[in-house]
Amino acid sequence: MRPPRHDAPTPRPSPGDAGASLVSAAPEVEAEAIAALTPYLVPRRFAAGSTLWLQGSRAGLLVVLERGRVKAVRDHPDGSATLLYIFSPGNVFGFLPFVDGGPYPATAIAIDDVEARVMTRDALVRAIRSDPEVALTLLTALGQRLRGAFQRVGELAQRRAVVRVAAGVVSLLAPHEDGPTTTIEVPDPAYTFAEELGVTPETLSRELNRLAHEGALHRLGPRRWQVLDAPRLRAIAAGHEDE
Repeated sequence: MRPPRHDAPTPRPSPGDAGASLVSAAPEVEAEAIAALTPYLVPRRFAAGSTLWLQGSRAGLLVVLERGRVKAVRDHPDGSATLLYIFSPGNVFGFLPFVDGGPYPATAIAIDDVEARVMTRDALVRAIRSDPEVALTLLTALGQRLRGAFQRVGELAQRRAVVRVAAGVVSLLAPHEDGPTTTIEVPDPAYTFAEELGVTPETLSRELNRLAHEGALHRLGPRRWQVLDAPRLRAIAAGHEDE
């Protein structure tokens, strides 16, 4: 098995690029966590390209990032890797193994020269013993991050829903039926068709309207739709939503 590659160019996240951005706590929550941790943190620098910790390791660091960026990369058995998050200045991260005792789920790599303040698990335990408020602020930050992760999962599920609905529409077309005058009729009852696609009736209706808004369909009646762009529908059904 070839080793995972982490030297591929790192994409710069855009505001709408949830896949490459940090699922982060709210800024005020992270600021509170940093304030509570400040007396126990020590400065640390990492050169660009260096590894803060490896996926699967347990002896890590709680990091408050002050300068530069750090990426979290998930390695796969086939040697490929997936970019999970990009941490930016002001983020607090690396404390999950401190909370549940498990290993790190991803490798952390400095994208730029990084300046940070860090603490070990032993130092965190001492801090919590002397000031329980530290634990509360960290749990709040972790809760906010989990909420962000749930939102991300919801966004991914929403995209998969339009793929399933587009595939359902394509299944109603003949193999080479791509003309602009093609019409389809959603089977009656619609909720049965929705169940076959693995979505709710409400989701079926919403995603059909979304496909209409994007110019792939045109509503003719309660269950009848005109197919305006069959190639685009087939692309979406294949998972290529941006084509």
